[in-house]
Amino acid sequence: MPVDFFISPCSNVSGNCKKAGIVCKSLTNAVRFGISDKNANKREPAFIDTIDPTIWEVDINNPNGKDIIFKAVDYCVEIYRIGNYSLANASRDKIDFSVEDTDRLGKGLIKRCEGFLFYENNILFLELKLRRRGNWLSDAREKFEETILSFLQYYPPGTYRLLEPVVSNKTFTGTHQSEMVQKRIFKDKTGLDFHFKTSITIV
Repeated sequence: MPVDFFISPCSNVSGNCKKAGIVCKSLTNAVRFGISDKNANKREPAFIDTIDPTIWEVDINNPNGKDIIFKAVDYCVEIYRIGNYSLANASRDKIDFSVEDTDRLGKGLIKRCEGFLFYENNILFLELKLRRRGNWLSDAREKFEETILSFLQYYPPGTYRLLEPVVSNKTFTGTHQSEMVQKRIFKDKTGLDFHFKTSITIV
């Protein structure tokens, strides 16, 4: 069956989306808000917060008060691989990428980023990290890669305006040693660049 990125409440029982108080899709027109993933260790999706900046992993400035939806993907949207696309294969071709919303072949879930902002037909995917060291950047790129290829399978180019995704890591400063490599891989697989930002302004 097709993957519905906008479904709410989401269908992922194991991701706790159906527990009381869990919101996987919300709308705000606040001039400043944040996205928090503080409950990821409970397998709960990221969410909008307008009250406590100390838990924001990315700051969103919305000076014109536009209506903005945040839709969680990780721990929310079930996306299972059915094609032969493998992140372990350096020569992988996106023609082999295919997913659906049930694990009928037993191949398991793809890697998914936290979610996306949706406003004025724009889609901006986000990945949130709080790590100074390790392979967090390659992990972010892989999550963007598979999430965006999944999105494009069901929402072809022209359906929405796909903005270049943002990875936010407030614990990291400087330039990551593998940044150029990761960006080159991502560009090759999706045609997009990605950016490092801890603050985003909606224009």
